[in-house]
Amino acid sequence: MESQHVEGEISPNERAVRVNWGQCNLRLNSTRYALNYKGVPYNTVWLEYPKIEPTMRGIGAAPTGKKPDGSPLYTLPVIVEPSCPAPSGGPTVVSESFLIAEYLNETYPTPSTGALFPPGTKALQQLFSDHFFKNVVMVTLPMGVPEMFKHLNEGSRPYWRLTREPILGGKLEEVCPKGSEKWNGVWDELEKAFGVLAALLDKNGKEGNTLVMGTHPTFSDFVIAAFLEPHFHLCPEEWQRMRTWNGGKWERLRDQCAKWRSVN
Repeated sequence: MESQHVEGEISPNERAVRVNWGQCNLRLNSTRYALNYKGVPYNTVWLEYPKIEPTMRGIGAAPTGKKPDGSPLYTLPVIVEPSCPAPSGGPTVVSESFLIAEYLNETYPTPSTGALFPPGTKALQQLFSDHFFKNVVMVTLPMGVPEMFKHLNEGSRPYWRLTREPILGGKLEEVCPKGSEKWNGVWDELEKAFGVLAALLDKNGKEGNTLVMGTHPTFSDFVIAAFLEPHFHLCPEEWQRMRTWNGGKWERLRDQCAKWRSVN
């Protein structure tokens, strides 16, 4: 079966980015990891940010939240599977990275390395994902949002500025300049957040203290690896610092997930 993923448009939706590695978004990256891990053939459809909502509406994708005014919010990733008809007769369309991972876990054969969601772990992995977004990802917004802007195509830049500056409360160029006290503070907070995470994973013992479930990669590991990728590419100087945190745990985790991070 072939699965399409919107990355910014229809496949694991990836936003249009000027760097060819195309891995700047955690949720999109985690879906790509999951697709590759399950061995699902797919094509990526690239979208500029302003085209995401009309494209998602056009393919019947479910919204993933609400905007401040209460209207539906459409985000990526989304996968479209024409070869797996939905009950309505059209293609199966799944929105939101965790729901996509659940769908892939249930629809495609489990690889020899193990399931994305071993039996009885969905609730725990949902809690982990929520914790990671709240306590790790959100810490980086003042830094990450302006840095991402620098790598967007011209077709997405006005939209990014219009929608992100009200959230950050200032001009993208002024919110968290590289090398500023605020920039350094974000990295200090991020290091603390990863320290908390490392202490939790250490409870798995020496034999399995890198991967979340201890024995084989699961969706939770791909969430972490998906977060590390943009920092590896966009912040090479800071990555040299990050890779040493917690005895090199995060570089090891990234390396353990490397075989599933290719872009199709």
